[in-house]
Amino acid sequence: MAKCEVCGKDVSFGIQVSHSHRRSNRTWKP
Repeated sequence: MAKCEVCGKDVSFGIQVSHSHRRSNRTWKP
């Protein structure tokens, strides 16, 4: 999975884990 805010896909979703081991759902709708 490449971390890219602007991709060719319509909707990109993934889980971002910070250094504090906190899981956050990330959704990008360009």
